[in-house]
Amino acid sequence: MDKKILLTIKGSHRSTDGESSSIELITEGHLFEKNGTYYIEYEESEISGMEGTKTMFSVQDNSVTMQRSGTNPSQFLFERGKKYLNSYLTPFGAVQMGIYSTKVTHELGENQGQVDLKYQLDIDGKHTGTNELFLFYR
Repeated sequence: MDKKILLTIKGSHRSTDGESSSIELITEGHLFEKNGTYYIEYEESEISGMEGTKTMFSVQDNSVTMQRSGTNPSQFLFERGKKYLNSYLTPFGAVQMGIYSTKVTHELGENQGQVDLKYQLDIDGKHTGTNELFLFYR
């Protein structure tokens, strides 16, 4: 399977002081499957603030990996109940990001599917809040 998809991405953040923000993006993407792993990829746009970056999600049974290449390279692993640390490059230098996933669910098929991630985020060891990332394609 290898096909173009219409991808809806919704992201939300609730800070430790209770402030909330959210973003929604609808874009064309690409879905393919290889050796039992589904891949969803798309090009970031100026709206997301990461123009020139390609984002790819690799979805396996119990984990989801988000890998970005181009102008904003990074890689994050989401696995429920586990914390992963990663260095993230910003225009101001590298920061240490910690991701502790509390929800990692997905239902994927050839014609439509979704990925739902909820996680706590630490930046340089400081808890910054809770994020949710929801992808839906058709």
